[in-house]
Amino acid sequence: MERLPGPTRDRLSWIWTDVWPLIFLVVGLGSAIALPFVAVDHWAAEWTVPGLIGSFSATTFAFLIGLAWDRRQRTAEDRQEARAEEARQLAALEAEQERRKLEAKRRFGALALELDRLKATIDRTTQQSKYKYFLPDLPTGTWRAAGAPLGMIISNYGLIADLSTFYGQVSELQWRLRFKAQPGVDAEALNPIIDALTEQMLNDVDSLIKEVRKQMVEPDVASIDGTGDETGTLVGRRQLTRAIRAMTTFDRPLTPTAPEG
Repeated sequence: MERLPGPTRDRLSWIWTDVWPLIFLVVGLGSAIALPFVAVDHWAAEWTVPGLIGSFSATTFAFLIGLAWDRRQRTAEDRQEARAEEARQLAALEAEQERRKLEAKRRFGALALELDRLKATIDRTTQQSKYKYFLPDLPTGTWRAAGAPLGMIISNYGLIADLSTFYGQVSELQWRLRFKAQPGVDAEALNPIIDALTEQMLNDVDSLIKEVRKQMVEPDVASIDGTGDETGTLVGRRQLTRAIRAMTTFDRPLTPTAPEG
């Protein structure tokens, strides 16, 4: 037996479930209205048949009234339930938004403390040219813990990018200081490169601390429904072209060499 095509099956289902009950209801209603007049016209002397038809009409009208009232009540309950569900969803969204805002404030607060420590350390690093072994404390643990969560909930993507770039510079500064401390490395040749990076970081850390402290008070948390302001403000990182030019001023490489003898 061949199956009917999809559109044909859907049309037959629509006729059976939607059209046919409506036709039956209209026919029943028309019969309930018309039959009493027909009965009185043909069986005026005999009241048995008109009485039965009148009872049928009254029953039909009572059924239709009860059906309409039931549908009205059910529709009202469905609407009330829909409004209650919408209110629950809205309350859940607001609670999640508030939780994200509180989390952002806490993480930015810890990040501000770490940036203050980094600023003090970088300020001392400006004196590194006086020493061969200068290995200060450059903490990055707070950013490693908070970077990914903040990137997911903060809409100020420019600030997150700036912080990521700055902490990349912190790692670069650590590497350069450790590289300088290795035997066989010409510290005098490496000092200008480290100083250029240190000066750049000192200029950047002040603006970052200012932006982070703003986020501690009113964080730019992205809206869960996507209707919030998703634009970020770039603090303005610059490439370390001074350090690159400093490397070209020396003829000898900076790779470690084996000690003589």
